[in-house]
Order: sequence, then C-alpha cells, then structure tokens
Amino acid sequence: MKRVLTLSLLAVMACSNPSTDPVLPKDFYECEEALHKGDTRIAREIIENGKAHAKDSDNYYDYVVLDAKYYFYTMQADSFLLTHQKIQQYVDRHSAHHRPKLKMLQVECEVQQGVYEAKMTGRMDSALTHNLHALELLQITPHQPHYRLMVLSNIADVYKQMGQYDKSVSYYRQAMELGDSTNMDDATRFSLYTAIASAYAAMGSFDQSETWWKQAEPLKPLMERTELFHYLNNRGNDYYLQERYKESLQCFLELDSLMAGDPNLQWERMYGWANMSDLYIKLRQEERARELLAQTEPFFTQQKQLIPLFYLTTQRIELAILNHNLTEARRLVGENPIPEWMIPEQKQLRRKQLLNLYEQTAQWQHYGETLREYTQMKDSLASNNIKMRFAEVLTHYQHEHQLLAKQKQLEAKDLSYRWALALLVVAIAFIFMLVRFIIQKQREQKLREANIRGSMAQLHMEAVRNRITPHFISNVLTAEMMAQMEGREVHLDNLVHLLHRGIELTDVEQTTLSDELEFIQFYCSIESRSIGSDFQLHTNLASDIDANRVILPSMFVQILVENAIKHGLKARKPEPGLQRSIWVNVSTKDDATLVEVIDNGIGLNEANTRKEHTGLRIIRQTIRLLNEQNLRSRNKNKHTATLMDFGLANYTQADGQTGCRSWLLLPHQFEYSLKKIRG
Repeated sequence: MKRVLTLSLLAVMACSNPSTDPVLPKDFYECEEALHKGDTRIAREIIENGKAHAKDSDNYYDYVVLDAKYYFYTMQADSFLLTHQKIQQYVDRHSAHHRPKLKMLQVECEVQQGVYEAKMTGRMDSALTHNLHALELLQITPHQPHYRLMVLSNIADVYKQMGQYDKSVSYYRQAMELGDSTNMDDATRFSLYTAIASAYAAMGSFDQSETWWKQAEPLKPLMERTELFHYLNNRGNDYYLQERYKESLQCFLELDSLMAGDPNLQWERMYGWANMSDLYIKLRQEERARELLAQTEPFFTQQKQLIPLFYLTTQRIELAILNHNLTEARRLVGENPIPEWMIPEQKQLRRKQLLNLYEQTAQWQHYGETLREYTQMKDSLASNNIKMRFAEVLTHYQHEHQLLAKQKQLEAKDLSYRWALALLVVAIAFIFMLVRFIIQKQREQKLREANIRGSMAQLHMEAVRNRITPHFISNVLTAEMMAQMEGREVHLDNLVHLLHRGIELTDVEQTTLSDELEFIQFYCSIESRSIGSDFQLHTNLASDIDANRVILPSMFVQILVENAIKHGLKARKPEPGLQRSIWVNVSTKDDATLVEVIDNGIGLNEANTRKEHTGLRIIRQTIRLLNEQNLRSRNKNKHTATLMDFGLANYTQADGQTGCRSWLLLPHQFEYSLKKIRG
C-alpha cells in the first residue's frame, strides 16, 4: 500500500545561489533562507523593504517572486495565485525583450505553477507540463545549474506522485549527478537522498531504499526542521509500506515533536497527524484516530487541500467498515468518488477499502470492477519496478564492461613495457609472471559476470512467479463460468476468498506447508462442483512432519493438484462404485521432505507427455533457478546437501488403481528465497 507523499524540499523553494546568479539582489537569498528556516516575519520585512527601494521594474518583480514564495510557505493559496498571476502578466507584457532577468522570471512562473498544481490541487499532469517547460527554458540559460537541479527534482517528484517510479528515479539521479558536479550543499544532498529512498520504497524495493536512508542518516544533525520533516515523513512511509506500523508511528511522533510549538510549520504538523491517524487505525487505536481526524479535516478543508482530504475520507471509510457501520461506509463512498486526477497510491488505498466494503455487502459486480482496477495498477507498478531494475543491472554491466575495457588497454601497454624489461633480465621468469597475472584477471572477470548473472536470475524468477496468478485465476474463473452455464450453483463468496488467498500466496516467494494445504483444501472444495460428487481429496502427513515448519515455494503443491484435476480426473468418466480421488502424502526422506500428489485419473499418454503445461513449466524453471543459487552458495561455503527436485510419471497403487504421481523433494537445509542467497 502507498500513502500521500509530499513534494521534496527542493520543490518548495528555488535553489538560488549568489555565486551562480549575479542578477539577483543579495537580500533575495537572505529572504529565501528566512523562509526556509520558517522565519516568516524577517522574510516579510525583507520583501516590503525591497519593494519600497526597488531600482526598476525588473528589480521590483524580484521581490514579487519572493511574495509568491512567502504566500506558498504560509499556505495562503488565494494570495499566492493573485501574486503569481501578477508576475505572469509582467512577463507576458515584456516577452519581446530578451533580458536574462525576464527569462528567469518566466522560469519562476513555470516552477511556481507546477508546485502549486502538485501540492495544492493534486493535478500532477499539469504540474509535470509546467516543470518540463521550465526545464526547456533552462536549456538556453546554462549558467543556472541550481535552478536546473531544482526542476529535475520537481519532475522526479511529480513522476513519483504519478506512480511512474522508474522515471522518478531516473530524474533524481540526473539531479544527483548535476549536484555532485556543482558541489551542492548538505541540505540539497540530504533532500535528494531522502527523495530517492522514498521512490524505491514506493515501488517495494526496500533493500534499495535502505541503502539511501543510510547515506542520509549521517547528515541528520546538520539539517533544519524543514528537511527533517521530509526525512521523517518519508522514513515513516517506508516502514508503513513494509507494514512495520509501530516503527512508522515512532517516526511520525518524532516529527510531531519537532513541529510542535512553531506556528509557521502548522501545515507540516497537520500533515503528520493525517498520517498518524491512519497508523492508529492500523494499530486498532480508533479513538486516537478519530481525535486526529477531527482536527485535520477542518484544517485541510480550509486550505482546499484535495489530496489530504481524499486520504482522510479513505480513513473514515475504513473506520466505518471496522465498526460494521456499512451504511455510513456506503454513504462516504457515494459522496466521495475517486477522481481521475487522484495520485495512484491514493487510488489504491481507496480501492482496497472498496473491496472490503463490496465483499461485506455482496456487491459482486462492483467488487469485480474494483478488483480489476486494483490488479491492473498493481501489475503496472510491478512491471515498472522490474523494468527499472533490469535497466539498472544493464547499466551497471555496461559500466563494468567499459571500465574493464579501459583497464585492459592500460594493462596491455603496461604488459608491453614489462615484456621489454623482462626480456633483458630473464624470459622464463617473465612468462611465469604473465601467466599468473592473466589467470588472476580471468578469475576477477568471471566473478563480476557471476554477480551480474545472479542479479538477472533474481529478476527472472520474479517475472516467472508473476505468471502464476493470471494462470490460476483463469482456471478458477473458467470453472465458475461453466457452473453458471450448466445451471449449477455459483459460490461467489468462496470464489472471492479463494482469489484473495491466491493473490496473497503469489505475492510472496515462499510459504509454509500448512498454509499451502489449507489453500488446496479450499481450492478443491470449489473444483469439486465441476468434477462431481464422486471427487475426494485425501491428505496424509507422516507423524514426524510439522506442517508449520516445512517451507516451500508458494503455490507449488497447488499447481500439482490443479494439474492432477485438470488433466487426470476431469478426463476420466465417472464409474459406478469408484471415487475419483487425489492423495496428498507428506513424509520424510533422508534430509528432505517428500510431497506426493497421486490421482486415479487417466494417467499420462503420448499426447499429453509431449507438451509440458504452464504450471509444471513454472515449477521446473523456478526449481532450476533456486538450485543454481543454492549450489553457488554451497560451493562457496564448501557445503553439500540435497537439492530441490520434482517429477511426474504414471503410477499403480497397491490396490491396483492406476493414475499419475507427481512429487516435490524439499531439502531441509535450503534457501527458498533468492533474496536471501548471496552468490
């Protein structure tokens, strides 16, 4: 789940710098610094004094720009719009002139309008358009790197709000490269570290986000309260996305303590309260949540802040559902539909509550439509995540390849020089040293390539696992549609629970045998309606098996059971006195757990052995990836153990029944998650 995310600190204030911007008066920077620190009284004095003593119109409008920033910082939206309009009209009247000051005023207009659209109205498409135009204008003013850095950060932040995290990270990295080349200050670096970390967190790459949080951590003592607000808000959001709600709440409590007592930071404090009320709901402290909602809703209503208000309404809906007040929940949903322009993370939060409401009120048509929208956006974010990570691995590989090529060129020159010297001393000694040198370099190169292959293998496994969900849902929905067409009863309640559980299992790499067997029992209860009353499932666990402690890749046994039903039992016609059955037997074999799925269906024949079905192909590919990673880890540690295995063949039981037997061998000493394996 994702939450409201603020714009980065860079987006609030133009990063003017007296060393690179000689056209601005000195007190311009003093005013910006005062606004940055929250000292609005000093900022107001500088603005009024500057207007009174302005030398010309251009100089006067320097202070009008500061006026707009002042109104933005103090959240006076109407005054901001009037002042911004005044600047825009001045620029339009003098558009024929090509003075540097007018060009920068035009950039300021685009930046201000973009920030206003993003933070106050939530119209991200419009915010992106204004910032991209500002970036184009800055192409012809290359002496303004700090403005360019600010605009790159704004664009990255808008893409993050729109859910396009791959583009967001790309623009943040451009801003980081530009900042490194211009010796950016610690506050700017801290803000960029925080922004990049939050982008990775939003897409679920928490290992990447943790790397950037660690880089930001040493700079915390040097930061003002405004930078710390963004750090704590986004750090709390990271924990929230990992469902570490208590740690998230600690971040927002620290943020609240930081903002308390400063009237200039009232918006930031209210924003923190909006997030805290959500956390109190998740922690079932509903009274505290209601207290915060009662204070934040009037504030954001007065400020006309549509995104926070939408977020608070979602919390009201969740509270109503938790208290079984479904009438109130339906009223809130009806009066507060999801607007098209709303940011993706807020749409997903609302849709999750809608799914809960529609399930409890049996509104299955609405449920199906909402589930489709929720799944589409979730799949889109997952796809962008994988594409971005592939691009990062490829970029890293290309960078390593370039370094290696340059290194080889240098080494070739060095070797030629050494060869000439060595021939003068002793040819044999030189050849011996050369051979050792080449072997060492080959080993280093193979290690680099192995690390890159490991990264790509991990991404490939994610792509393979993401194919399970549509395959499974398609089979189940087909069965229910056939039941409806044949006039049999359709159990939507059970189907919804089954789909929920299926999505949960495919969202994780591994699960326990207990959860897998529970899911299979539920799945077979639905499939039995399409097979017939003569279908039975038998589950047999050996006495030494603890199903809660046996770990395996999620949905593996389910795929074997589904394959047995679809290609074995359904193909066999009912026979009087014969039960069509599946036996799931679990036993211990040496240092592994053996899971067998046996059916008394038609068995394998020449037609169905030539083609491997989707589910079995997924199992085979996943086992190969896991075994490769485990072998690499064990070779490194000089440790040998059983590898994971899988098989499928015809089978004759002791009582003479024939059918098919598939099996999984699950080693006890084995890592079933690629993320935990280091090559």
